[in-house]
Amino acid sequence: MNSRDDITAVVHDTLNEILKDAEFDPVSFTGAERITDIGFTSLLLARLIIQLEAALGADPFEERYVVSDIRTVDELIDAYRQTLQASAVG
Repeated sequence: MNSRDDITAVVHDTLNEILKDAEFDPVSFTGAERITDIGFTSLLLARLIIQLEAALGADPFEERYVVSDIRTVDELIDAYRQTLQASAVG
């Protein structure tokens, strides 16, 4: 699963699942949203990364990216997409 649409769906669903659990309203994402602006604290962000690693089978923050460099939903999706593509090639 490394098509942008598949990864986008998983990221959006996971973001909204965590927001719902934290008692925030779900979001219809455009991709430009800043993760911190939609209600994510450092604790929720850590949970997001754990859940996305389980769902997608990749952790872009292990070697390729620094968490603090990822600010928007689209940047998060791209980090997972590029990591999955790199692991499929290498």
